[in-house]
Amino acid sequence: MRFHARATAVAAIIALVAGPAAAQIFTDMRDHPARRAAERLAAKGIVVRLPDGRLAPDEPLTRLDLAQFMGRIVGIPTGGLRAPEFRDVDQIPPADRAAVAAATTLGTMSARKIEVKKGSVLYTLSANKASYNPNEEIELTFTIANVGPGRETELVSTDRGRHRIKLTERDGVKPGYEGELYVENRTQQGVTRDLVARVRIVEVRADGSTVEVVDAGKVAPRAGLKVFWLSDVWFEYGSTQFHDFVIRDIEGNEIARWSLNRPFQPVDRPLPLAANQTLIYQTRWRQLDQNDQPVKPGRYEMVGVHTTKENPTTVVMGYQRGLMPAFPDNTFRPRQPITRADLAVFIVRGLGLEAEALRKANDPLQVADARDIPQEARAHVVLALERKLLSALPDNTFRPTRTATRGEAVIALNAMMEAMGRYDYTTATLREVRGGPPPVVVVEDNNKQIRSHRVAVVGAVYRNDNAVLLLQLRPGDQLRMLKPTDAGEVVYIEATGR
Repeated sequence: MRFHARATAVAAIIALVAGPAAAQIFTDMRDHPARRAAERLAAKGIVVRLPDGRLAPDEPLTRLDLAQFMGRIVGIPTGGLRAPEFRDVDQIPPADRAAVAAATTLGTMSARKIEVKKGSVLYTLSANKASYNPNEEIELTFTIANVGPGRETELVSTDRGRHRIKLTERDGVKPGYEGELYVENRTQQGVTRDLVARVRIVEVRADGSTVEVVDAGKVAPRAGLKVFWLSDVWFEYGSTQFHDFVIRDIEGNEIARWSLNRPFQPVDRPLPLAANQTLIYQTRWRQLDQNDQPVKPGRYEMVGVHTTKENPTTVVMGYQRGLMPAFPDNTFRPRQPITRADLAVFIVRGLGLEAEALRKANDPLQVADARDIPQEARAHVVLALERKLLSALPDNTFRPTRTATRGEAVIALNAMMEAMGRYDYTTATLREVRGGPPPVVVVEDNNKQIRSHRVAVVGAVYRNDNAVLLLQLRPGDQLRMLKPTDAGEVVYIEATGR
């Protein structure tokens, strides 16, 4: 009787351990430094097991591999895409052609936002996303803001709606000018402004200026109060077209223009932009040229223009259509290995960090073979190392022309997922583990509700950073779980506990 009971218990444990508690997704990653990164990516369906259960982390990374990985991370819908018309399309497996077509037309911004300051006016051109599917509209926002900083001054006296301030014509004020007097408050969150009054300059003398209140603010004026003066700015336009959006290719050829065929009326007087006010203009570009044809892969410039009569202001943002463009001979070369330098370029570009990278192009590179890095990839390598998207090799070299491995790609893709916030962890407190099949973890969520989740047969479990079996989790452990979908089985668990 004792023997039978013991045998039954052992069999139950073996069944539970052999199933979902395997605690290893890939059979060849047990001691590999990219193991946990690979398991997180597998839990989200970015990388998949080969038929024999391996990831093959030390094998060369091919262009086809990266096209598949990047397409899954960015979430490119492949349905409805035309098959690529490459000369070597027959070398791309039919099941992968849509992913390749998507990767070669995926668009990425050089930055989400570009700013230009002129005096007190701040110009900003921004995009609503870092990357875009081939048929997706790109929303551009161009803002023109009169934000200062204002000129620091002091209220000398106040009398029945009029105030004396320590500003003269040398400070750029003249009778008739309007603007705002405000005070600044510095907090841990930053600097805030509180309005004293909107005022008009009445008189300017050598010892100061007299202003009259147009609108009172929430801060009461008093003699001796330190304030800032921010003047309205005035712009002269030739017509009621106050802005424009232009798309240009890398050679400067105009591809599309917002104002084309739009009617505008003449304007015969300057128009103001009040202090602390913002003009906002938006448009959507469908990635089509002026003849409604899809633009080709390549580099483009998106330009916001403030169309003043003199010295129009432009803000330029870079756009790359084609994350992994084809070669000049119209081949994709799916089996060609990717170098470490190319991997840096594709990852940085995919994150929409190209503009940040280019600003670091001349930063020092702390690797022994810095001189060997191609100039066109140097900025991307600088940022990739700084953000830990890629690492230097043990001998402190980068070896830009060396073939990247699938394991190196996994580390970079994991960092990319984290930067994009694509790991949607479910957090909860473990109450119990129920044996299966299928096994289930019963948890208490952050709202004190009890929930149960199935655990995948092939998954990974960690407790206090050690790989464990599912049975080794303890009630009260704090869990972070990854599932392919909201309703999917848990594939990856990180637990912390005493």
